[in-house]
Amino acid sequence: MLASSEFHLSPNVAAETGIHIGDGGLSIKRGGPHGHYQYEVTGHALEDQLYLIGTVMPTISAAYDLHRPGFYINPEQTWISLRYQSKAVALFKHENLGLPNGRKRNLSIPEAIRNDAHLMRPLTRELLATDGVLGFYNAGRNNPHKYPRIQIKLKASLVIEQLATFLRADLGISASCRSTMSVHEGRSPSLQQMLQVNRSEDIETWRREIGFSNPSHISRMMVFEALGECVPRTSIVDRLSFLCGYSSRLATSKPIAPGDLVAMVDRMTMRFGFPRVTGEAILQGISQINKRLGSNLNRKLPMLVNC
Repeated sequence: MLASSEFHLSPNVAAETGIHIGDGGLSIKRGGPHGHYQYEVTGHALEDQLYLIGTVMPTISAAYDLHRPGFYINPEQTWISLRYQSKAVALFKHENLGLPNGRKRNLSIPEAIRNDAHLMRPLTRELLATDGVLGFYNAGRNNPHKYPRIQIKLKASLVIEQLATFLRADLGISASCRSTMSVHEGRSPSLQQMLQVNRSEDIETWRREIGFSNPSHISRMMVFEALGECVPRTSIVDRLSFLCGYSSRLATSKPIAPGDLVAMVDRMTMRFGFPRVTGEAILQGISQINKRLGSNLNRKLPMLVNC
């Protein structure tokens, strides 16, 4: 692992900063040998499974030379955290990039990244991957869901404003911003800022200039390309099953075969550039994570693959 003084801004660090702003968190407790320096990334245990293994972990490895995180999955098996112990990385993020310790108050995009359009691209891509959605909507009841829309929601209004400025000024993308109440199960409603991109030509500019790195989003795009629409409220298992040819329509489905997952991941990478590792590597990662979760917590990841 590199010392904090050796870290430098790169596309990998910018991408990883986008992951951090969206789904990451720092826990720093100073105190000599008893200090605690942890960085973690949390995602949906099913929808984000391919993203965490195939994009987040290799991005963190490339940015900071960190490997083999700890894993924690909640008892309900709905979310999972990757946990890295590194004083050098934690202090670089906090002291050099200005990312907060603990709760993400007063959050903003680091100035050095904000002032570099080439670094803003990977950061923006990962903000969508972590705290956004690529969806398809209809123009009226019973009409096909064929109109693409990007939405990113954050409590950090300044990040949304900075992101919108970049999209408008550097890429000519029409991005609207507004406040919205967000309701999560088991939590009180909270006020969030939402960035939205609606026009098909702007979505195409996003795809060309920024890209998509979360296989959950990529699978929606691929379903749209195959059917001319992608209805909402489907799971990644449903979409992968359809894309693998298990069904002629998008429907509630069961996990897919290992070989089909390998082929689908490699197909995504060929067309979209993500995930960053092969399907075989992701399949191996799922097996290793399940082994470690099983030995520590007697839990496993929700099933994407019918092993």
